Parts: sequence; C-alpha cells; structure tokens
Amino acid sequence: MIPIQKAISSGAWLHCEYAILDELCKFQIKIISFRKLNFREVDEPERIMFLDNDATVWIITLEIINLTKKYLREDQCINKLSLVDHDGFEFDIFDDKHLRRNSEFAEKSKMSRFCWPQDFLPKLKATGSIPFILPFDDEAVYCIKVKRGSIREA
Repeated sequence: MIPIQKAISSGAWLHCEYAILDELCKFQIKIISFRKLNFREVDEPERIMFLDNDATVWIITLEIINLTKKYLREDQCINKLSLVDHDGFEFDIFDDKHLRRNSEFAEKSKMSRFCWPQDFLPKLKATGSIPFILPFDDEAVYCIKVKRGSIREA
C-alpha cells in the first residue's frame, strides 16, 4: 500500500500487478490529485445515488499506462484499485452512473474515461478520475492498493 499524499508529492509512478488465471496483468499509475467533491460542480447532483449522510465523495485524478501485452478493460485495472484508511478499512470505487457516466461533470472531470466499457491499449497513457465514498474524518490517512495484487514505486 502506498500513502496517497506521498504518491502525489513525489510524482512517482506506481507499478501495479495481479494475476488472473495464468496471466500476469501489469499497469502503472501516477496519482495527480486527491480532493473532496463539491456537489455544486455536478449537474443535477440530486441524481447521484448518495445514500449515507456520514460520508463524502473524494476524487482521485490519475494517469494509467497498461503494461500488459494486450488491452485491459477498466475492470482489469482501474476497478482493482481501492483505498485503505489508517485503521485498515477498505473502500472501493463509488460506481454511480450519473456521476461517472451520464453527467456533464463525468466528461469535464474525465471520470467517464475510467468506467465501462473502456479499454486501455498497451503502452498508451490515459488520464481520468475515480470517485470514492469515504467517511468524514479529517485525521484519516489513505493508502492506495491493488486488490489481490501488489503496488510499489516504479
């Protein structure tokens, strides 16, 4: 696991790997920013299926390069990412259709780039954003991880 703020400040590329059947999937990410979503940015925010009052949406903007010899789908790379807080609680990507696909904000924030059905061709860099629902906690330190895989500085 890599602390998000450290990854942003260092500007380092992070090498990610996991095995799927007999194949090793590899990609690199570079985290550009991590910020709390202001719902006034989103057109028709009432359409977001945000259910919990004790939480907020945070957005990670990142670049990704597929290092596998064939294309990867977002469920084979982007959706393998999750956040872990300082207490070990894990948070997956918040997959809301309006926020990630159907709003003008999805296009403007490049969130639509990292949702289904998107392919990532080998060796080409793609830039986009992914949302997470996180609890209100100003003291929390978040790390990024690859589910059932590994992540390290490249």
